[in-house]
Amino acid sequence: MMSFLSSHIRHVISWFIYAFQVAALILENTFTSILDMAGVLMPFLKWFIGGPGSKGPKILNFLVRSPWSTIAIVGQIEQPILFLSGLQDEMVPPSHMQMLYAKAAVRNRQCDFVEFPTGTHMDTWETGGDHYWKTILQFLEQHAPENKENESSQSQNENSNILFS
Repeated sequence: MMSFLSSHIRHVISWFIYAFQVAALILENTFTSILDMAGVLMPFLKWFIGGPGSKGPKILNFLVRSPWSTIAIVGQIEQPILFLSGLQDEMVPPSHMQMLYAKAAVRNRQCDFVEFPTGTHMDTWETGGDHYWKTILQFLEQHAPENKENESSQSQNENSNILFS
């Protein structure tokens, strides 16, 4: 069941990226998987539920119907990825972002990882100030440049889509 869901998720992401011709991806304070987050949010279950990196028998994993395993697919994404990590994130451990980056960077040389020391889960954009917005702008200019008006509408659609998560 788990491998079916993982392959299904990979298929959906692949379809989305190519159907909408996504030029780049921005991930901010993102978890590796729901299974891993269950152990973070409910530490008393950590031994009984979790992803591949967790310890214990994981006998409760069958209860999770949608594992949302970002870690399982991030290494297959070929488009540039910007990882924005708030180091004071109180919901998703910053280590999740570091693991996602490490997995993606093995095959994708167009990955950037930027840390914001005072960023929490919901305010990294605010506490990051100008540095946050300049980082995004620079990434977009480099990987999804704005098209000129005289180009055809088809070519404008080819590289103008960015996927935020």
